[in-house]
Amino acid sequence: MRPGALALCVLALASCSAPPPAPPAPPAPPAPHALTWREVTLPAAGAAVQDVAFCGDHWLAVGGLPTGPAAWRSTDGTAWTAVRLAPVSFYGRQSTISTVACQGADAVAVGAASGGAHGNPRASTWRSRPDGSWLEYEPAFTQFGGQDSVGVGAAASTAGPPAAWAIVGNWLGPDGSPGPALWHSADGAAFTRTLVAPGSSARATDVAPLPGGGWLVAGEAYGATLTGASWTSRDGGTTWTPVPVGGPLALVTPYGSGTLGVGPAGSWWYDGTAWQKRGGFGDANGWRFLAISAAPAGGALSVVTAAAGTTCHLWTTRDGGATWREATMPVSLPVTAQTVAATAVSGDTVLMATGDGTRARLWLTTA
Repeated sequence: MRPGALALCVLALASCSAPPPAPPAPPAPPAPHALTWREVTLPAAGAAVQDVAFCGDHWLAVGGLPTGPAAWRSTDGTAWTAVRLAPVSFYGRQSTISTVACQGADAVAVGAASGGAHGNPRASTWRSRPDGSWLEYEPAFTQFGGQDSVGVGAAASTAGPPAAWAIVGNWLGPDGSPGPALWHSADGAAFTRTLVAPGSSARATDVAPLPGGGWLVAGEAYGATLTGASWTSRDGGTTWTPVPVGGPLALVTPYGSGTLGVGPAGSWWYDGTAWQKRGGFGDANGWRFLAISAAPAGGALSVVTAAAGTTCHLWTTRDGGATWREATMPVSLPVTAQTVAATAVSGDTVLMATGDGTRARLWLTTA
């Protein structure tokens, strides 16, 4: 063999055994859009705000004080006035209000306090009255609690008159397996519980009103893999129709002429007939979605907060979820079991309540 041939063979062997070049690193995600947040003085010393809402011409904030449940009203998101509460039960006087829904001056809220031999949540509802005060309605213990209860979640109101109200949760079905449930009411005082999909191996995560009336319950189904699930009712919550969706849904909100939903696989748009895939948030596996809110009819802004890893993040969209843009949070918020990042939107204004179980704060920004 000629020396040159030998050299070529050596080079060939070396080139064959050399590792391939590393693929280029993925581009770094863009820096979050910087929002200018303004901290708002809490409505009261020691207030723990759990939820906020925009109600046409005013804001609501609900939660608790060291002395018991509390709610506040504001026309500008800055100056707050306490709502006069009228509790009627032992646990109602000790409860924290966790969720509120409103339609104009009307409001319905849900609160709970732990109690009884097993320390289970004792839930009750609150309903606004013409004089502006809120009256507690104490249900039978088995309405929201008892051995068949799995959990009670968010409240919702219809988007327009006539007003109707709903509370989403999960309940054991006749076969003993948990499944989605909805408590619905025409007057906000007396609620009827309906099993949405008994025996479906699914759970409900949120509820939103449908344009023109009715409800959409969103959730996820368990099987070989975690999949999406949703159901609609056009008769006020009595009968339900399953609507397939391509990924698990964590939160839903009315948006324009349909419903916007988000989950670990991204966002989805329900047009009244079917779900359509929209944009995503990157790798959202393992995220705990905390809140979604959208501007009332005619507005374009929608915001989502989520606990991702060890901190909370905020995302905004103006095109119905087709594209999402991360934005700065008002404060670095650690992820704990007590983390709160509740939002409400009016036009371009965002009100956010934050909390980590030790300190609650309120913020305003223009997005």
